[in-house]
Amino acid sequence: MISTAPPGPRSSPESTTVPGPAGWRDRVAGAVRRDEVTIRFDRRQAATAAAVYLGVAAIGFTLLMVITRHMGYPAGHVLRRWDSGNYLAIARYGYPQRLAFRPDGTPVWSTLAFFPLVPALIRTVHLTGLSFPVAGVVVSWAAATVAAAGVHTLVGSIAGRRVGYACVGLWAASPYAFALWVPYSEGCFTAALVWALIAVVARRWVAAGALTALAGAMRPTASVLLGVMVVCAGWALLRRRDGWRPWAGLALAPTGLLFSWLYIGAQVGRLDGWFEAEKAWGQSFDFGLGTAHFLKLVTLYRRDADIRYGAVLILILLVACGVLALALDRRVPWAMVLALAGAWALMVGTPGSPLSKPRFMLPFLPIMLLLLARPVSRLPRVVQGCLYGCGAVFAGWYAVGLLMLFRWSP
Repeated sequence: MISTAPPGPRSSPESTTVPGPAGWRDRVAGAVRRDEVTIRFDRRQAATAAAVYLGVAAIGFTLLMVITRHMGYPAGHVLRRWDSGNYLAIARYGYPQRLAFRPDGTPVWSTLAFFPLVPALIRTVHLTGLSFPVAGVVVSWAAATVAAAGVHTLVGSIAGRRVGYACVGLWAASPYAFALWVPYSEGCFTAALVWALIAVVARRWVAAGALTALAGAMRPTASVLLGVMVVCAGWALLRRRDGWRPWAGLALAPTGLLFSWLYIGAQVGRLDGWFEAEKAWGQSFDFGLGTAHFLKLVTLYRRDADIRYGAVLILILLVACGVLALALDRRVPWAMVLALAGAWALMVGTPGSPLSKPRFMLPFLPIMLLLLARPVSRLPRVVQGCLYGCGAVFAGWYAVGLLMLFRWSP
């Protein structure tokens, strides 16, 4: 087992400390102090967590493919639905060389809104001889497995190994887990996010900055992780801890986002290429006005009945409660609380794709599931297995509707 404890302050045996009144830094530190967390990575436990994830995910994915085959959909068609088709198109053909606009001047939906690293990984795996859809599945499953090991390492270090396993099982069986099975970016982003949070909690700032940069080449939601990095590394600098390493981490952290924006902009010959393309998806930050309008229509039943509307409403409320509960728990590091709070703010603050908001929260879901994993971990193993299995069956069945039947992108 590898223990990654935060580096302690250097001291000299000849130095003496003169007691004095507490400064403002010490008073603030006392108000926000959390219990110390030592990150412990155990290879055997990480492998077990990966096996738990793979077992649960296999049930859901198998059910998805069996039902869709029975309905007459070829596997290749299922694996190219919605965002999968965009990532696979970039992997195969690259990005468009120009922005297209509608007569009213608004941009047309295009693959320019998708970041480059996941398509690059798919293309790399494709070079082994696999088809693009299968290569995309391999990338998603491999990344989600790495993410599961990270979830157990992070949660297990805080609450114990059994809670870590429970958190992995609950995440694998969550209703929108289909995004971890097909060629979407959620699996890759979750892996980078979770391991970056581990590095932040362990105060390994260079690794945290590098992983934040990696996440920034996958999804724009890496801005949440960047914010966490700025706050936590900035706090370390304010406390005069860890020397030059927080500076190095802060320098590395934004490079992934900057690279993605500049690379996509270079494809169309304008620096704001990605931002212009993103307008077609309605993802500009409006401080919650669009979400409030959507919720008004839903709560007053001014839209056609759709099970997903209820899921969005419940998710917004539950995540807000989860942020508050975790903030009041001194055992949970602030980095995790900030990540979940930032994800909630981004989910509520952007109006576009309201029915995709549960999927956008999937990488951050293990943080909130820590609250549920504690009581679940105390259940008998047979009961836990039934719970994860039933969740996987529901996720597989629900994925059929999300991918093949329901209107609009999940």
